[in-house]
Amino acid sequence: MAPPLPLLLLPLMLFTSGFAEESIISISLTPDTPTSDINQTSVTQRPTQSRQTTPERIKFIVGGSDYEYEDDETTVAYTSPGPKLSCQYDRCEHLAPTCEEIQRKAGGHCLCPGIYGPEYKPEFPPLKEVLIGETQMTVHWCSPSSTVRGYRILHREPGGSMEKGPELNASFRSYTIENLKYSSPYIVCVVAFNEAGESQVDDGEEKPVGGLPGPCRSVYTSMQTLYIGIGIGLAAVVGLMIILGYFLWTRKANKTKRGTNLDKSGTTNYIYKAGSIDPL
Repeated sequence: MAPPLPLLLLPLMLFTSGFAEESIISISLTPDTPTSDINQTSVTQRPTQSRQTTPERIKFIVGGSDYEYEDDETTVAYTSPGPKLSCQYDRCEHLAPTCEEIQRKAGGHCLCPGIYGPEYKPEFPPLKEVLIGETQMTVHWCSPSSTVRGYRILHREPGGSMEKGPELNASFRSYTIENLKYSSPYIVCVVAFNEAGESQVDDGEEKPVGGLPGPCRSVYTSMQTLYIGIGIGLAAVVGLMIILGYFLWTRKANKTKRGTNLDKSGTTNYIYKAGSIDPL
């Protein structure tokens, strides 16, 4: 008995429907074919052939209006610290505070000159000037680029030995030496010292060393009082001579004038009386 016709057509219909489904899937995966809703559904049925895309722009809708999202960045301007200036420190000022004290008062916003540490002997202090008097002299100097605990002043006469003055603290820049001789030559030097020792002294070196004055200098005490006394004495002698000369000249002039008057008037005869001579 032959099978009915519907049963014979059933395998053909199943084969045809499968072929059509594969054709639809292949068309949906083609890049040039526009994607429809049906094709998207067909593609999702085969997850092995699906792909994801990243959108180029994301739009956010807030309050009924859309805008491009931008990060709010706060810009902080970085200001580099400027160069620090040198502290207002004078190496030659007498009884001035140290540069470290000035730097602390300035809050550390200034720079001090570089100096050698206390483990090194100090350099010599440059001798700035010497003010000369009759029996004294005042010495002024500047601090060296070294750690200094104090100063000492030395002086001597030519051919004599050095006399040491008292120890002065590190803030001193001036000292007066007294009880010197009138109009006498002296050599004066300034010495700096710390825990490591004293600065070098060459009392024969008076020329500038490294662009700075040396630590020693030759000076002469003055004789102002003696000169003034001599001047006053000479002036007195000259004045007396002038007065004496004027007195002598006046006396001589009076004598000359009296002699001239006697010559003009003749000699007076006190015996002669008028009318005593009889006429001849």
